[in-house]
Amino acid sequence: MKNKFCVIGEKLGHTRSPRIHSLFFELKGEKGVYDVKEINRENIADCRDLLLKYDGVNVTIPYKTEVMKNLDRVSSEAAHIGAVNTVRRDGDKLEGYNSDPYGFSAMLRSRDINVEDASVVVLGWGGAARSVVHALKESGARVTVVSRDPAKVAADGVRAINYATLEDECAAGFKGRLIVNCTPVGMFPNEGKSPVGESVISRFDALADIVYNPMYTEFLRIGAKLGKRCAGGLYMLVAQAMKSQSVWRGEEVDEEVSAGIFKRLSFEEALKNGLNIYLTGIMACGKSTLGKMLAEATGRRFVDMDDYIVEREGKTIPELFAKGENAFRDAESRALYELSLEKGLVVATGGGAVVRIRNRDMILLSGATIFIKRNIDKIIAAADCTGRPLLAEGAEKLAGIYEERKSIYYSSAQAVLDNEGNEKEGLKKLLAIIGERR
Repeated sequence: MKNKFCVIGEKLGHTRSPRIHSLFFELKGEKGVYDVKEINRENIADCRDLLLKYDGVNVTIPYKTEVMKNLDRVSSEAAHIGAVNTVRRDGDKLEGYNSDPYGFSAMLRSRDINVEDASVVVLGWGGAARSVVHALKESGARVTVVSRDPAKVAADGVRAINYATLEDECAAGFKGRLIVNCTPVGMFPNEGKSPVGESVISRFDALADIVYNPMYTEFLRIGAKLGKRCAGGLYMLVAQAMKSQSVWRGEEVDEEVSAGIFKRLSFEEALKNGLNIYLTGIMACGKSTLGKMLAEATGRRFVDMDDYIVEREGKTIPELFAKGENAFRDAESRALYELSLEKGLVVATGGGAVVRIRNRDMILLSGATIFIKRNIDKIIAAADCTGRPLLAEGAEKLAGIYEERKSIYYSSAQAVLDNEGNEKEGLKKLLAIIGERR
């Protein structure tokens, strides 16, 4: 199979596409080439010869429309959207496709966000927004586009308003399922900004941001603070890349491949950018011991989340549980939100921290997650149930709790550490996982 591809765009110094496709080649056990080609604006309308040198080409902003002048055929979906991000060479012919709608829908599926027959608001009306709107309409959503110039929004069955109207309607009681940021607001290097504030975001159940650098945008941070479901743009980037591979190969790439590559890439991105390292797992699996050792070895600050909650709330764990488990879980979510805003921490999470979906969203967006796996019999033998309300019946109850949570530990972690040896062996494995040598 031919495997010579590239991405074209104006400025591609920060593109993740080569890494995504290299992970795909690695997963498939294939060799492949994925080049990066920056093209000046005046040359994009006449780059056919360059496109014909590759089996397939990805096209990024700002050339998704202009590149169409070089193509022989365009898929109905890409023609409807008015943009192409995937070019396939068929002999001496060039075909154009758009994999962004698939990528966006896959991102929502990855976070269990259903928009069928739901009110969804899309912020912005650039090329990416057109792809998102197409995907949302295909999913049966009722779509409103918010633009500084609503008159320019051209899409059948879509309502268009400006930002002032959105704010007025939210203040008047409007409620929606999902709000999507399709603007560049909050993108590196202009971080710390959101296209809308709390008064608007509070009116939605979930948020999605197509920005992937940073992974945890200000828009999503506001949503996390308010307890909303949050989906970041990095998954969309991976999924649309795998859809491009489907186009080039003539066979569908399974969505599990996207999920696996996303785990690898998000883990690498978190470590590269100095984000937190979260250690998850059942109590007595070794999170705190290994976390302290890892923090010392890497120069990070260690945080035991249960200790942090006690200090923050001014109450012991049993006192918090006395008001019901939900009261403790609320305190846990508040603490996790605060920790998610920091960088460079090693956080030993509580055993139940990943039970709540909103907590899993925050952890995923703000760091690298490692599940500390240990034989349950060893855990029961070592467990200290003192001050543990869920274990009032004894450590044996841990086995049942672990079985209930095991699938969540695995699915929410990007890496797994088998902690069956001694502490030094555990640290050595941890350092290997994060790519550091001591």
